Amino acid sequence: MIVDKHQQFIQGVTKLFEGLHFDLSTPLLGCGGCFDVIAKKRSLLMLVKIIETIDNLREDQAYELRKLSSMLGGLPLIVGRSIRSNSTIEDGVVYSRYEIPVVSLETLRNLLLHKIPPLIFAYRGGFKVKFDGDLLKEKRIGKNLSLSDLAREVGISKRAVYEYERGKINVSLETAMMIEEFLDEPLTLAINLFDEMQRIGSVTQPEKYSGAPKSDLEKDVKKHFDALGMKDQLWTKKFPFRVLAKSVDKNDELEKSITTITGITRKPIGKDFTKKILVTYNVSRIADANPLVVVGSEIDQKEFKGVPILSIDELTKLKKKKDADKK
Repeated sequence: MIVDKHQQFIQGVTKLFEGLHFDLSTPLLGCGGCFDVIAKKRSLLMLVKIIETIDNLREDQAYELRKLSSMLGGLPLIVGRSIRSNSTIEDGVVYSRYEIPVVSLETLRNLLLHKIPPLIFAYRGGFKVKFDGDLLKEKRIGKNLSLSDLAREVGISKRAVYEYERGKINVSLETAMMIEEFLDEPLTLAINLFDEMQRIGSVTQPEKYSGAPKSDLEKDVKKHFDALGMKDQLWTKKFPFRVLAKSVDKNDELEKSITTITGITRKPIGKDFTKKILVTYNVSRIADANPLVVVGSEIDQKEFKGVPILSIDELTKLKKKKDADKK
């Protein structure tokens, strides 16, 4: 069996997680969605997009990945191989696309398997690092150097050295190497990739995003979740599951987040229907969410693999029954 380079790349990522005993969702390959796998180990939940060329990531995919991660309490990450200029992503470097960190497979492997964190950030202007400002100041003073002395030795401004010591700006890789060599001291701080992933960017829907419910069936499902108070919703564009809906149930001053992942289909037949159920089940299991599949017509089968299957009429009746029980 011939396996192409992209498949090998994907297998490399999934085998890394499996080897470290992460609970892993079945890879969602070829659907063009915002993530390919969800990996969970104890309290760590990661939503990972595996992509060959990171500049091919679309804005709508990035928005969905950030929003989905926020709703599920997970961390978004992109694992890539190259950038648009066909240059390979460097190992040990953290890139960024649409406010989501991007790393190579080897960088991820070093972090998870060998506990070796990346050190370098990639910016448009080049590679940069963050210095331990207190240590820089300590070593400079220890060598009886003024700010001006150190600046002159490495060919930068006095102001730059001052800002490095305050930790206010990052240092270009070239300058960092000169300062470390001159002071004979490693000053670069390791990057906490998990902290970078936690800094989920904006979850405001882009102006041109077109993931809203379109069919009457989808609009009825939205009305159902709205009526339940689950108004925090993500309507996906490219996934077998269609909507993620979330609410916070307040009871006795305790807040419990309720999240439902829902597949929606007009007709409960064929491979597409089965795929929606399996993906909804698989993702919900890993992400600890409630699975649901809604169909547009009556169906005798009411569940599959623990996933409730309801017609839209049954869903509506269920809401009315709950309202009646509250009275």
